[in-house]
Amino acid sequence: MSVEEGELALPMRSRLQADPAGAVEHVRRAKAGDTRAFEALMREHERQVLRTAWRLLGSRDDARDAAQEVFLRLFKYLHRFDERRELAPWLYRVTVNVCRDMERKRRKAWSQTVDPVPPVARDAEAVRRLSQEERMAFVEQALKLLPQKERAAIVLRDIEGLPTNEVARILGSSQTTVRTQISRGRVKLKQHCQRLMEKDNEAQ
Repeated sequence: MSVEEGELALPMRSRLQADPAGAVEHVRRAKAGDTRAFEALMREHERQVLRTAWRLLGSRDDARDAAQEVFLRLFKYLHRFDERRELAPWLYRVTVNVCRDMERKRRKAWSQTVDPVPPVARDAEAVRRLSQEERMAFVEQALKLLPQKERAAIVLRDIEGLPTNEVARILGSSQTTVRTQISRGRVKLKQHCQRLMEKDNEAQ
């Protein structure tokens, strides 16, 4: 992967962006065995895949491993893909599935535990003093504490900026379920952020 680490932390997207104009041709040529066309597809979508995997897994190294698996699956199953469709939603779906598989394997390898945190101290002034970078760091930590399904819904809807109906298709769920997961996830995310901030303040 050629994406620099800093590019993994791109700002939130406001909408699902359409594939580049040449994407359809790249897919068609890649399906025919053109390796340069496949490499072009990877370049076009590697940021999307890496960023999403990083949000879901919370680790740059794990995100890179996930991205490699995503593009291996793209190479393996591209012949089944209808080039008239957009590739980005399909890649989101594969990325979510790959990250789920990695988390299941990780849970089997070791038991994940979260240290208990002190009660929330609602210090609004302290929150306002935090820089944007500091706030995003707390969000990244808090995302790791969310249940897998809520984390995926939050990442796709609030961070990647996909519409709810698209998130539901990617996750293979109903829009009602996704809305519930997003609502619950937002509440928990806020609570986790507040607790992490309080814990960080106590450590200083």
